[in-house]
Amino acid sequence: MLRGSVWILGVIGLQTFFGALFWFLASKVASTSDLGKASALFSGIQFVNYASGLGLTTALARYVTDTSAEADALFGWGVVATTISSLIAGGIYLVVVSSPATNLISHSVLGWVVFIAVTVATSIGLLTEVRLMAGRRWGWLAARVLAAGLIRIPFVFIDMGKHETEWLFALMLVPLAVVGIGSLPLLRWIGEGRSRFHRPEALVSVARYAGVNWVASLAFQAPQFALPLIVALSVRPEVNANFFVAWTVTGVVFLAPSAISQVLLVEGAKTGIDEAGGARRAREALGYSLGLSTLAWVVSVIGSSIVVSVFGDGYRATARIMPSLMLAGIPWSIAAMHLAQARIRRDQLATVAITVTLGLGILVPALLWVPHHQGTEGATRAWLLGNVAAAVVAVLLRRLRHRPEPVALLQPA
Repeated sequence: MLRGSVWILGVIGLQTFFGALFWFLASKVASTSDLGKASALFSGIQFVNYASGLGLTTALARYVTDTSAEADALFGWGVVATTISSLIAGGIYLVVVSSPATNLISHSVLGWVVFIAVTVATSIGLLTEVRLMAGRRWGWLAARVLAAGLIRIPFVFIDMGKHETEWLFALMLVPLAVVGIGSLPLLRWIGEGRSRFHRPEALVSVARYAGVNWVASLAFQAPQFALPLIVALSVRPEVNANFFVAWTVTGVVFLAPSAISQVLLVEGAKTGIDEAGGARRAREALGYSLGLSTLAWVVSVIGSSIVVSVFGDGYRATARIMPSLMLAGIPWSIAAMHLAQARIRRDQLATVAITVTLGLGILVPALLWVPHHQGTEGATRAWLLGNVAAAVVAVLLRRLRHRPEPVALLQPA
């Protein structure tokens, strides 16, 4: 658990560094309007991946923990399923959503092809991450991030004129898509499984498990992917650029509890969560997550003014809202670790209750506040409110449904 968490932190550190470097360089060569529209397209891709996920990452983390033929078949059909769902969801998104950002690509065949192809490739990349985690191939996870980060940096300085928005969008996502597709042959090459297409014996139970967790994930992850989209569709591109910079940094930090909970889920699926070793891992995971989230919040409070010095006066709003977004990481850590434990136990009531509380607790206030003149301030308050509510529900359910057995003082002879 410790080794996996340390590697995850290293991977997140790489993501943070390359993300900050990319945004810094882009802010020097592009306007805040171009950055705002490009980030809106990026948010759209993330939203489509989230909505079309089918609960597959959670199901594979629970059932695909080795390189057997059964695991390969589950993985292979998972790739097929996510490809089909991403194709459909990406097309629907471009038809339904109309904004200054989507209008740049939705009126051309090439724009549609690139948007949908990137959606499919990044969704496949998410599934390959699960297999690399299951095989404890942490070095390869880091190499993927390093490759995607390095590829795009030299191209930031290319002047694309009136197509700057589309160029920045491509730089954000095409490297991730290439790495995602490239991970399929990588898995076979390093001996961490392949894609097979015979009927798995556990297909029905895995499909049921994925379905339940898809519903849960739609609620639990809705704020992470829907909130930036609500902001992007409700405010000016310049304002969205400010929010997206703060959101990107916050999102990378929030990946730490999410990734640690995924490690806990993978390890707990192998050993159980109620045994001594499993309980110890759960405590360790919660401690790591809380420590990192608290540290990130403190750093954001102390160093938020640096954002203006680095990015310029056009990003003062970023410095103002970032500490509040980061503060939500503390309750998020609690909710994420309790959710992983509920999934290991197959506690569907707790799984649904935690996720629905988080989703509704953020999105309902956001839909009420953000479009009606509260903008990014309303989004920030909704984000903090929903995370606190989910943490409270998670702790209450854990105490009510899984109380420790009392220890007898006298043992029978």
